[in-house]
Amino acid sequence: MNKAIIEKIWLDIIHSGNGEFEYQLLSKKSKPQLNIGYNKKKQRCLLLELPLKFEKPFQQFEKENLSLKYFIKEKSLCIILNDEFFRDLFDDLILSIYSKIWNVSNPEEYSELFTRHFFKWSSFFENKRHEGLSKDQVKGLIGELIYLKNLLVNSEIKVDDALLSWRGPYDEGHDFVFDFTDYEIKTVEKLKNSVRISSEFQLESEKGKKLELVVISVEVDYENGLSLKGLVNEVKSIVLDKFGDNSIFINAIAQKGLTIGDLEQYEIYKYSPVEEISYDSTNEEFPKLIRSNLPEEINKLNYNIKLSLIEKFIIYKKHY
Repeated sequence: MNKAIIEKIWLDIIHSGNGEFEYQLLSKKSKPQLNIGYNKKKQRCLLLELPLKFEKPFQQFEKENLSLKYFIKEKSLCIILNDEFFRDLFDDLILSIYSKIWNVSNPEEYSELFTRHFFKWSSFFENKRHEGLSKDQVKGLIGELIYLKNLLVNSEIKVDDALLSWRGPYDEGHDFVFDFTDYEIKTVEKLKNSVRISSEFQLESEKGKKLELVVISVEVDYENGLSLKGLVNEVKSIVLDKFGDNSIFINAIAQKGLTIGDLEQYEIYKYSPVEEISYDSTNEEFPKLIRSNLPEEINKLNYNIKLSLIEKFIIYKKHY
């Protein structure tokens, strides 16, 4: 099951206005009967059919752009999209629900999962207003997404654990946090000889843990480069293929004021990764200004580190 299949079903449904719903089965492989379609108001819906003999009271809930209702006649739980702006995100919700319940036989269990997903995802469908990201912020986020994508594809870490390790969007600690090693990601344009350290905490390692400074070099590539939208879609697909929880990922990018529908505006920024270099910033000789080594009168530091002068601290190098 993927977005292309869902999009084809949406296109195949011809809305006549007859009946409460017009819909099609999502997949014959699914044990619960999941359908997508339109209601009388031409709103997109995801319907979960329940067995005739299954009796359970269901409440109705109205969120900002998403509703959960129970239709007695159709014997169906229904999630309704109230704003077409979020239709791409609605497809993500459909895929997430499908991946969790398609092989579940117990109506009590799959109806509970269906409802739980509604509440888990409803906050992503809110009309939040943000100023948008600058070019440098987009470039930095692209670097973190490249690192996250590689982590999901090439490591043996469980997919949800990898997603939860990404703390960059939350502006807490380091960009990727694990039990024994943290990673601070910096994205610089090709041939640039320095990285910007934006606080006295960025290269401060936790007691008993290592910290690596990871510098990802990129070059502007408007034709074949990676964009925020493209990388977000790639990561979502990988998570889905590995049966992970995409709500973890979507919640992370939402911390930067991004929604799935906002990503198009950043298509003007595209970069191709060139090289990735990791430095052992825990080494006592590594040049850094950190909170524990500064007088308490000094704070809010910003400084640059020259990359050509820290080559002896390189512990890993990768060419894309």
